[in-house]
Amino acid sequence: MRRAIAMVLITGVAFLFGVAKERGPIAILSDAQFTPENGVVGGTGTAADPYLIVGWEIRVPSGTLYGIRIENTTAAFVVRGCRVSGSMDSRGAAIYLQDVIGGTVEDCTVTDSINGIVIETSRGVTVRDNFLGVRGVGFQVLGLEAEHYRHAVEPTNTVNGQPVRYYYGLSGQALEGLEAGHITLAASRNVVLRGAKIDQGDGITVAFSEGIRVEGADISRARGNGILVLSSPGTVVRDSPRIANCALAGIAILLSPSVTVENCGVYANQVGIAVNGSDGAIVRNNALAANPIGVLVTGGAKDTLIDQGLFYQNRHGVEIEISQGAKVERCAFTESDIAVYIEGGALYPRVAYCTMAQVGYGISTLGSYGVYERNLIARANIAIIFEEAYSQATPTGNVVRHNVLYRSTDGLYLGTETRDTLLYENLIWNCSRAARDLGKNTWAPYGRGNWYSDYRGADEDGDGIGDVPVLFGGGGVDPAPLMSRAFYPGLPGVVGTMKEETVTLRDAAEKEVQLPVRLALLPYERFIGFQAIPVELGQDLAMLFVFEKPTVSQFHMRNVFLPLDIVFFASDGSFLGRNTMEADSKDLYGAASPFLMALEVPAGKLGELGLGREIRLKRP
Repeated sequence: MRRAIAMVLITGVAFLFGVAKERGPIAILSDAQFTPENGVVGGTGTAADPYLIVGWEIRVPSGTLYGIRIENTTAAFVVRGCRVSGSMDSRGAAIYLQDVIGGTVEDCTVTDSINGIVIETSRGVTVRDNFLGVRGVGFQVLGLEAEHYRHAVEPTNTVNGQPVRYYYGLSGQALEGLEAGHITLAASRNVVLRGAKIDQGDGITVAFSEGIRVEGADISRARGNGILVLSSPGTVVRDSPRIANCALAGIAILLSPSVTVENCGVYANQVGIAVNGSDGAIVRNNALAANPIGVLVTGGAKDTLIDQGLFYQNRHGVEIEISQGAKVERCAFTESDIAVYIEGGALYPRVAYCTMAQVGYGISTLGSYGVYERNLIARANIAIIFEEAYSQATPTGNVVRHNVLYRSTDGLYLGTETRDTLLYENLIWNCSRAARDLGKNTWAPYGRGNWYSDYRGADEDGDGIGDVPVLFGGGGVDPAPLMSRAFYPGLPGVVGTMKEETVTLRDAAEKEVQLPVRLALLPYERFIGFQAIPVELGQDLAMLFVFEKPTVSQFHMRNVFLPLDIVFFASDGSFLGRNTMEADSKDLYGAASPFLMALEVPAGKLGELGLGREIRLKRP
């Protein structure tokens, strides 16, 4: 017995003088395993005399998940001065605590590892003075209730050189201008987190809180989620211009009802915004680009609203999985493989007033009881497709109406499992093939079918319905093709939702003209502009782009099918420049000086109105 005590004392002296001793990973899975064999060099496990795991240098071998692992304990312990490296399995961590009560981790160093310190379903852990140089998540707390986040975590911890900011139980405060490697806000109420900045860190976690506002965040290269909202109803994330290059989601909403995400730029994340098991989420007026999935709705989420979104070069702009009542409205999509992708577990989805240009598929759906209406889809391989499900889904009871499907290879495709789809009053316009229907669906359910630009049948009785049915590949038939598109209500897609205004134009000779315009006020409206609009619908259209502040932005003409004149104006409406833009040109067009407004009209329209080259603009 004396020999064992002497060995402990010798080891303790070695640690006291800073001599780190190498050993393999430590695994303590109960209070009974706090033993010298498991790296304990002293202590009895009481609060006054905690077990000591001190000064070890641990190289984690390949195939091992953890360097130091402590689970299912109530005894007091201190992990101090340990160096852990080589924890390269993304499922593990250098230091992992699960179901522990109390305990301290201090003055430890983690290098050459993916994940640093992970604390799961534990209480009362103290974490301080640790250096975490990692490739993945530096510091992470996981839990099923607010108490699992009740820890003392000091800003003396760092993730990749930036401090860890950990807050528990705040109420009514404003936290401003934090630059950190990690931010957690847990069990808090009515807190504003404004202007936080994280680069190559862990991102922001809001957990088991209420009424939190995250404003003006700048997050790049987060090793997990950029912002995670967990069990925190009523959280608002807004006015954050850059949430980019995150390993997981830019913004993840998990089990949190009534969350709002608005006015954010979300770029090049694995998923832009993920709504998982969270009801009543509102995702509005965000720009999402270069994400494999722009917005993901899953986990049985109900009544998600995705509105006024700008989607550019996302593989799937919106992906709707198991959910009910998801709505995609007033959104602009370009250059996606699929603009809106809806899986078989989705019920009652709605996609309306969206514009989709230069996409593989505009809407690809296996959902049931959905409504797809007033969308403008152009330059698609297939504008709207009910894909083959190979017995994995049976899309049933959907409605497809009042869409404009333009200049696409196929207007519509309905696969063999598709049942009871109602299709009527769509404009199928300059498509190489109008439709294919291999399922059992209903065309013209109310005696009115669809309008086809290439229909040549007669209307002998003058009732506006063609006498010759339209036959589709696979056996589908439209028995009542419409002879005229005059029935179509207004304009489709985003342009159909833009506010209208009448402006006054006056030239140098004092010639004055009143011109009705559509207002492109928000980013998604300015982004889409005249894109995808059929030539015939655009000939009488004028659009005024209005920016929040003077800009030097340039305009392009991709997916614009008619030439336009553009006139640039200063904030007082004075003339700054004018140009003619060629249809579908690759050129860029701008003004020599910053401008606040730009007017687009069909080329030659201003001359037809009798106006000279230089004009002023006045808004009501």
